[in-house]
Amino acid sequence: MLAEERRLRLIEWSNKDGRIDALDASSKLHVAVETVRRDLDILQRRGLLRRVHGGAISAGRLSHEFTFPERKNRNPEQKARIASIAAQYLPEEGCIFVDGGTTTEFLADSLRNKPQLMVVTNSLTLASILGESSTQVYLLGGRIRPTTLSSIGSKTVQDLQSYRAQIAFLGTNGIDINHGFSTVDPDEAAVKKAMIEHANETIVLADNSKFGSSYSALFANFKNIDRVVTDVDADRLHVEKLTSQGIEVDLA
Repeated sequence: MLAEERRLRLIEWSNKDGRIDALDASSKLHVAVETVRRDLDILQRRGLLRRVHGGAISAGRLSHEFTFPERKNRNPEQKARIASIAAQYLPEEGCIFVDGGTTTEFLADSLRNKPQLMVVTNSLTLASILGESSTQVYLLGGRIRPTTLSSIGSKTVQDLQSYRAQIAFLGTNGIDINHGFSTVDPDEAAVKKAMIEHANETIVLADNSKFGSSYSALFANFKNIDRVVTDVDADRLHVEKLTSQGIEVDLA
């Protein structure tokens, strides 16, 4: 296989899966992993990929965001396991924040029928699921963002000023070893920041696909987050970085 043909294959895989693992690609292409790394470096210089630890991500991932149905169908087993671990930290009473996202939505079953618990959320989906249970649910106002089915904007941030939560349960689009936690939309990032500021503790729920990705709107650095719940396939270097910064990490 010619070098350019090999690089074209790498681009196709990155566009399809969003991420390339260098070791896996070397096995598929029957070349040394060093050859794949050199190819990825060349493709990054061409602006077609972005190098991350262990491989590369599609350049489009810096600005592209999957639709809500697309994200809901990505890694559902991992998200369910992550939510099951995160549910162990739910208080029986008091106030918690849960932001919009497909991973945090998996907490819904654990939040049902807790009459002493107040759930403050900007997720239309979560509010709808919990609305028929005995749990107290408060839906934050604001503009609805179609890709996440969540309320965002200045009204959402303003509404949050009225609450103080024991724990904020947040999702994220990306976790980068150098830049921290990020999402695509600045207004969504502002809501996450407000939840962090008004909570005693913050727990981020993120499957392994979120590691090594960085988006335009940062909402937290490592000192802002107390715990990350992820799955066993999460990038080891990122996990070590989190723990070195004092963040507790649970692997589901």
